[in-house]
Amino acid sequence: MKRILLIIVAVLLLSCTVFAQTLNYTEPETMPVSSEVMTPQPPVADVEILDFVRSCSVQVVVRVKRIYRTLNWYKLSEGSKLDDTFLSDEEKRWYEMGYKYETGKWEEPEDWLISGSGVIVYSRKYDIPMIIDNEMIYGETLGITNWHVVEQLVRYESRGTAYKPLNVYAEQDMKTSIYPPGVEIKKDARPIGQSYFKVETECVYIKHDEKQLYQIRAEIVAVDAAIDVAVFRIKNVFGLPYAVWRGTPPKVGEAVWICGAPLALPFSIDRGYVNQVGLNLGEGYGIVWDDQIKLDIAAAPGSSGSGIFDIYGNLIAQEHGVLVYNGNYISGGHLATNGMSIREFLIWHGFAYTVLQDPYGKAFVTSGNVKLLK
Repeated sequence: MKRILLIIVAVLLLSCTVFAQTLNYTEPETMPVSSEVMTPQPPVADVEILDFVRSCSVQVVVRVKRIYRTLNWYKLSEGSKLDDTFLSDEEKRWYEMGYKYETGKWEEPEDWLISGSGVIVYSRKYDIPMIIDNEMIYGETLGITNWHVVEQLVRYESRGTAYKPLNVYAEQDMKTSIYPPGVEIKKDARPIGQSYFKVETECVYIKHDEKQLYQIRAEIVAVDAAIDVAVFRIKNVFGLPYAVWRGTPPKVGEAVWICGAPLALPFSIDRGYVNQVGLNLGEGYGIVWDDQIKLDIAAAPGSSGSGIFDIYGNLIAQEHGVLVYNGNYISGGHLATNGMSIREFLIWHGFAYTVLQDPYGKAFVTSGNVKLLK
């Protein structure tokens, strides 16, 4: 009994000591600083998905040479309009409006890089090697990007020529259109110069790592301007991580990941939500902006062709445009092509094997209503 009483008294004294320390607490002159700062980490499942999304995303670069010349404009006095049979249709048009222009000399070619993004959708070794163009091919890696990223490789009219150059306009004479997204030239705006492009190689250059110093070349093997998709192939490269299509359309409210090279800076991974589906914005510049998916992720050029993944790493759409208002990119202005349309394109253009395949390196099992990565 005496021992129990002593224990109770000791506990009471300890409680009083702690209470007294609390009452007598004075703030120190300097706050203590922890020797190690611990940053909260995402759940393990998210880390795995991020690593996978990043591993099958690439930057796509088209290298061209731009040749440019200036235009000098003169206002004709009344009565000085000429009727010259050697004038081009464009020159006649400006003469009728009272203007004449003279062209400067073509400047030295300037290296230009057209940058976009892409995602690998297949990377395997063939069961039986094939001979293509007198070359033994043992396997391949296939990926997709946007048609407008590689347009100058596959559409010769977009390059222009020295005899039929492309007009260049001042920024104040160009206005962006929202429906459909694009750039319009103000009526009767006079170009300030002309240019055309030369393509030295018909391939695109793939960047798979930020610190990559070597070149990876890929050939364009299929395109479709309407849904803005292009398929590139890297021969004799296989065994890389690749994305697999989910097979069901995106839904409003679902969380998604996007990985690409916005502003031509590889690589950036962003997470957001689908906030609209089935947007029909019409056709512009040969691209059909119908059945669009809209994301609440901030938009920036250079992301064209990025893969849109669900939270389990399945590919569900492909980014292909941004919304612009008053010259500013809208936060939450990403537009993406529904993955169901691209899946059908791949199937009917001989790439069904990229759609009907098992997920790369992951076995998906179902536990109740939750889809888990095994």
